[in-house]
Amino acid sequence: MPLKVNPNRMELLRLRKRLIIARRGHKLLQDKLEGLIQKFMEEAQNYKALRELTEKKFLEFLSLGGIAYIRLSGPIWESLVYINEGKTTLYQKIEKKMNIPIKELSLARLHIPSYSYLETPYLLEELIEMWSKLIDDIIALANKERYLIALAEEIERTKRRVNALEYKLIPQIEETIKLITVKLEELERSNFFRLLRLKES
Repeated sequence: MPLKVNPNRMELLRLRKRLIIARRGHKLLQDKLEGLIQKFMEEAQNYKALRELTEKKFLEFLSLGGIAYIRLSGPIWESLVYINEGKTTLYQKIEKKMNIPIKELSLARLHIPSYSYLETPYLLEELIEMWSKLIDDIIALANKERYLIALAEEIERTKRRVNALEYKLIPQIEETIKLITVKLEELERSNFFRLLRLKES
């Protein structure tokens, strides 16, 4: 469907310029889309590897936690947990990656329980150290997941723009240019024949 414009030379020149800009924009957006898809594939592989590693570490942590619970016996374990209740503080900031704003989580303060080194086994220290490393991996995993979601959304937005230019705007401009060109050519022919008649009479 052509655009609704006045079929004159000025409009034709304006549309030709607009077509050049639209084609350039389409090429740039297509390049951006390819770059985004490539980045998404890379980040998806990194995310998968980190997730597998984090899940493995989490299972090891649970296994060690079970052993610690048995060794320390129920009441001692529970008293250690309740005595050392605390808050692990997280904060988030907006970072830009590939010009995409992403909310990234950061660990402001990790609560480390206080306990007597003489009364508790080394196993507990190992468990706490494991937990502090695991929390870093979980945060990194959450940030990667957020980045993947943001990339996927940006890919979808860019794809819509590329399609709008490729299948709607560019064909509309091209069709309008053809129609104006045909009308101007008809006008020129009619003017030429009018001049011929004037000369003959």
